[in-house]
Amino acid sequence: MSQCCLEEILAQNERLEYINSVYVDIFMHMPQGAIIVNKQGKIKEVNLAAQAIMGQTLEEMQGKNISDYLGTQIPYTRAMLESGRTYRDVELLLTGRERNLHAVLSGIPFRNKEGIIRGGIIFLSPIENIHLLVNRFSGARANYSFKDIITNSASMEEAVHLAKMAAVSMSNVLLEGESGTGKEVFAQAIHSESQRRNGPFVAVNCGAIPRELIGSELFGYTEGAFTGARKGGKPGKFELATGGTLFLDEIGDMPLEQQVTLLRVLQEKNITRIGDSRIIPVDVRVICATNKNLWQEVELGNFRADLYYRLNVIDITIPPLRQRQEDIMLLFDYFLSKTQMGQRPVMEKEEGNRIRDYLQSYSWPGNIRELQNVVERMVHLAGESSLGVRHLPPEIRRIPHDQDVVEAVNNSEPMSIYEARNQRKKMMQEQEQATIIKLLGEYEGNISRVAKEMGVNRSTVYRKMKAYKIDN
Repeated sequence: MSQCCLEEILAQNERLEYINSVYVDIFMHMPQGAIIVNKQGKIKEVNLAAQAIMGQTLEEMQGKNISDYLGTQIPYTRAMLESGRTYRDVELLLTGRERNLHAVLSGIPFRNKEGIIRGGIIFLSPIENIHLLVNRFSGARANYSFKDIITNSASMEEAVHLAKMAAVSMSNVLLEGESGTGKEVFAQAIHSESQRRNGPFVAVNCGAIPRELIGSELFGYTEGAFTGARKGGKPGKFELATGGTLFLDEIGDMPLEQQVTLLRVLQEKNITRIGDSRIIPVDVRVICATNKNLWQEVELGNFRADLYYRLNVIDITIPPLRQRQEDIMLLFDYFLSKTQMGQRPVMEKEEGNRIRDYLQSYSWPGNIRELQNVVERMVHLAGESSLGVRHLPPEIRRIPHDQDVVEAVNNSEPMSIYEARNQRKKMMQEQEQATIIKLLGEYEGNISRVAKEMGVNRSTVYRKMKAYKIDN
């Protein structure tokens, strides 16, 4: 053999050794778990990620059959090795005394030049990693912290103090307050300051989900569990929130039959998907919110007392905006600066005082959410002109403000101050009634759209319709 041929062979061997070392390095250090098996299913190689997922070393797994590890999902791998059938995203759930394994599997067969199957590679991804990825792209994270809660009110500062104490605890929290008071902001702030801050924040509005679907939404379901069930099934919000916080808004609207299941999950720290018998452990901190008097709902038989006590470990009441007069203009200025991207529109001092009087005389049934909508509306209506009372919504402009009460004292008979206050209250109610009737007409009786326009939830609209005897 010539020197030239020998050098060429050595160079090829060196290149093959380099490529082989690169492939081995990639295989061992790839973030996804990977197990290589031969035609008989015996384990030949296991990368570092798979060793961590399975809780065993290469030496402990090498030579064993893959069937020892895949439980009920071994038919997929057997079909891959026997007929060359690739499989993807098969869920694996194994529970044992020492270790629970919940992962997603995919398998690809190996063939030689003649097309004969020689083995295969199985990829494993822990379900927590899948959920983190889903939550990252679905926006399941907290965007608010305590610094986003703007207040000079003593009652609001007390609520913030309680929330900060709740943040360092792992106990369940119940947030009570009217619609639009900022209950979800509080929930996100508690999560952001807690030990679970790096985990997901998953929010569910119990009042917005049809009662027949709320179970599958919270606890998930398997393929074929019911008509219309997604192929492959679907994890519930409890699974998606594992390692983080689950925020259950409008908990008072949850059907009684699902309250039983929720209580069991909170007690046992595991769930069972609809249509399945397998138990899935969940590690979730629950924060609930309601705009109802939940204890009154218990007394009426609409809410379970045992669930109420389980949820109401730390109770925080968020005051309505009408009880926080000192915050109205503070929030008005804040929303004004946010709406204008920091460029405040012109507002004359005298006109600003008039606007303040009107805003502080209004009852704010939609609370902070309504105030934010009012500011945005005013800015759009004003355009490049200065802000004025004329840009306030009609329901606020028609309400007598504090100056009317002062004039009643100065110019009228002794009892007229009380009459003025009663007149203001009556006009507020009449205006609210007129607004609901008008919106029901505009939106052809669509309660959801009426509630959105008013900045309240549907149950509030229904309650006010009943109080004002409005038929839809």
